[in-house]
Amino acid sequence: QGAVFCHCPHTAARDFPAAMPTAGAAAFAAASAIRRGTSWPLPFALAGATACACAAGPGGVKAGIGSRRVGTLQEELDKIRPNEAALRAKWIDDDRHSWKRLPPRAWPAQQPTAEEIPELRRRLVEQRCPPVHSRPQPDFCSRAHFELATALVFNGVSAEEGFDAFVALGEGGDLDGMVAAGVVLVEGLGGLARNDEVGVRLLRRASELGSAQGLFELGTLTFCGAAGLKEDEHAAFELFQRCAQQRHAGGMFMVADCLLEGVGCEQDQAQAVPLLLEAANLGHRGARQHLRQLLDGNWAGFLNQGSRDV
Repeated sequence: QGAVFCHCPHTAARDFPAAMPTAGAAAFAAASAIRRGTSWPLPFALAGATACACAAGPGGVKAGIGSRRVGTLQEELDKIRPNEAALRAKWIDDDRHSWKRLPPRAWPAQQPTAEEIPELRRRLVEQRCPPVHSRPQPDFCSRAHFELATALVFNGVSAEEGFDAFVALGEGGDLDGMVAAGVVLVEGLGGLARNDEVGVRLLRRASELGSAQGLFELGTLTFCGAAGLKEDEHAAFELFQRCAQQRHAGGMFMVADCLLEGVGCEQDQAQAVPLLLEAANLGHRGARQHLRQLLDGNWAGFLNQGSRDV
């Protein structure tokens, strides 16, 4: 369905419940065992509602994002026409000035370089932040630890130390830390051994607790049938919808992409346009490309349909 780019605002640790339910604690016990290099038999299952919703029959699930009235595809595109020139100019300018600064991965939004690691460590000392395993952690210290862990893992400097920090942050209630630990495990980042089962459990737990990025990661794995999950376009669409409801650019793009082609849902190209516009305004390059093609009347999906009947 094309390249996926995303931007996600950080979720504050204060949104996490004070007492983690048993399933969440078990997931972190497994991650902690991996961190220590010990075995874990994984006897647990997540309690409560799972993150993957069931398909809504052969017709797919209905789109449920937003409450505004949506017209035909042409009517929705016509709403953009008055500002089209300004939008295109801004997108070109953004590409010209920011392309070389794009991080190698779409998430986290802030990805410090390896050269910044000494400064990140110095900042933790200057701000008198407690060690990452200490509780409680002030929000600014959680962010500082997360950025250091991100630099350590995604630059391949010390994946073990970074993963240990992600797990510790997640155990303390930081949803970004929880998601990052899950991503490390399902992708085997930094040379660490993959563990799809524990990684997926962490992503599900983060999703249940409201993490937009967790929903996006889980939706992507479900969409592709990766990390041991069964490919399920309907369930993936539901996850992307829940993600998009939090104005997650990648989630909105994926919902729109599915709506354009009727993948995992009933086709509704008009409904896709306002989602693409909002994602584009948040800087999503895939959404901008889709809008350019739709406005020009040469979206690749038109060729597949053999018609431009909109």
